[in-house]
Amino acid sequence: MRDLTPDERQEMRWQLRTIAIGWAQRLEEPGLDARRRADHEPSYAERMRTHLARMTVSEQMRAVLAELVSASAEEAVECGAGYPELGAAVGASRQAARKRWPNLPIAKKRAAEWKQPPGGTGWAAEVTLKYPGPGGA
Repeated sequence: MRDLTPDERQEMRWQLRTIAIGWAQRLEEPGLDARRRADHEPSYAERMRTHLARMTVSEQMRAVLAELVSASAEEAVECGAGYPELGAAVGASRQAARKRWPNLPIAKKRAAEWKQPPGGTGWAAEVTLKYPGPGGA
């Protein structure tokens, strides 16, 4: 998957801003009259409340997006992804992905799929270390 271009990032930023504004208006105190706000220049206090409401909604959006990322990580693991793939998907290292999602069942799933070489023990069983005897060789 490719990264977003600067224009795509800007478009996404505006779309998310629009969503945040809509949710902030939806969650505002019911006592504020929308027509009154439209008919006059808002005061600094009203503008501050509007921006704080957008900040609150944006933080809640960040939490929801984090939940979506984690759910996608779990689903990717179910399809065979490992920490290297998870890290690459979020622009991080394998180690960072392992730290971010420590409880994913990656190791057990991958280890169960590993196949042993013929003989079951691999090349290490074929090597014998010989130490020199008392005579020197």
